[in-house]
Amino acid sequence: MTIADRIRNRRLELGLSVDDLAVLLNKNRATVYRYESNYIKTYSPDVIELLAKALQTTPAYFYGYDDKPPDDPVPITPEARIISGGIDKMPPDRREQALKIMQA
Repeated sequence: MTIADRIRNRRLELGLSVDDLAVLLNKNRATVYRYESNYIKTYSPDVIELLAKALQTTPAYFYGYDDKPPDDPVPITPEARIISGGIDKMPPDRREQALKIMQA
C-alpha cells in the first residue's frame, strides 16, 4: 500500500471529503488530489507530519511502519489540527469551515 493509498483510506475512514481535508491543511483541493493520486512520489517529513495530525494518525502509519492507524488517537484540539500556518493565519471563512469540520 502506498502513502497515497493510506492518505485516501484514512480520510475516508474519518468521513472527510477532499474539501474537508484541504480546509484542515489550509491547502487547495488540487493539492489533496495530488497527495492521494500517487502523483507525488516523495513526501517531505513536514508534509507527512501535517497529514498525520490532520488525519489523527502517526507518520509511521503513512510510512508503513504501522499497519493500521491508532485505535484510540490522542485527542487533538481544532487549533492543532488546522496545521499549515495555524488557525489565526487562515482567512475567516476557511477558519469557520475548519472549526465546523472539527466539531462534526
